[in-house]
Amino acid sequence: MYLLSSEFGGWSSVNSQICEKANKMKLEGIFSPVTTPFDDNGCIEHNHLVRNIERWNESEISGYLILGSNGESVFLSEEEKLEIVNTARRAIPSSKKMLVGTGLESTKGTIEFTRKAADCGADLAVVITPNYFRDDMSHEAFLKHYLNVADNSPIPILLYNVPPFTEVNLEAKTADALSSHENIIGIKDSSGNVEQLSEIINLTNGENFSVLTGSSIVLYPSLCIGAAGGIMAIACILPERCTDMIRLYKDGNHAEAKALQMRLIEPTIAITSRYGISGLKAAMDLFGYHGGKSRLPLLPVTDAEINNIKDTFTSSGFL
Repeated sequence: MYLLSSEFGGWSSVNSQICEKANKMKLEGIFSPVTTPFDDNGCIEHNHLVRNIERWNESEISGYLILGSNGESVFLSEEEKLEIVNTARRAIPSSKKMLVGTGLESTKGTIEFTRKAADCGADLAVVITPNYFRDDMSHEAFLKHYLNVADNSPIPILLYNVPPFTEVNLEAKTADALSSHENIIGIKDSSGNVEQLSEIINLTNGENFSVLTGSSIVLYPSLCIGAAGGIMAIACILPERCTDMIRLYKDGNHAEAKALQMRLIEPTIAITSRYGISGLKAAMDLFGYHGGKSRLPLLPVTDAEINNIKDTFTSSGFL
């Protein structure tokens, strides 16, 4: 058990009911990192958010990440974030888990927002690495931050490592040290580094810690080295193909799984590193979802870029 600092108003030891809940929660499969639809004026379109979730509910995905990077959470006020969580909670059935991004720069702020998200029905908190003072974000700083958050959170915690955005890396040794905490049940690693992913899986090898990849480009190889699944942008567009990958791998049909992996590479690049969230939303529109606008300062994709996205999905056999 970890003793808490009184400055966070936490318990004197980890609450036994929360530990029991964390131990029972096993994350595996595919999770969609939900986008936030905005209208031309930058207002949230809750009705379209609900419709997107209702359609995703028809697939075999395991759940959703609300307020992740693809949700443009950095552009949202706290009030807007909680409204989105409440909207999503009403649309997401109990059979699918609702993960909510609650990480902020300060430990205190993260704890407070995690509690508010839990009050709105979040099943699990996804906590990104603090990064503003990146030069000071050492192994010891991450340990102190995450242990305090986990000690004070009424819901289980998933670590979130995304160096392309944060320019800091949560190392395998740090994930290993944190994995022993009863209320930290896994990590979403979006580094794209399969070597690091394999090291995390090797060091944290246990039933109560799930390692999820954040990149569909390495979904199949990640499964081969022991990952439990993934949280990836392409699942917002092709949830069925992502869950197909899980099924093919579990059935031992590696030739088809590898072929599907290869087909997913170019579309994934188009909606992530090439055109970003605006490209992802444009692709959602092509597939009958409501992508909508992004908030400034993110610019919309051009007509030429939309055509390129369409061609990419077509040449890969998805359109």
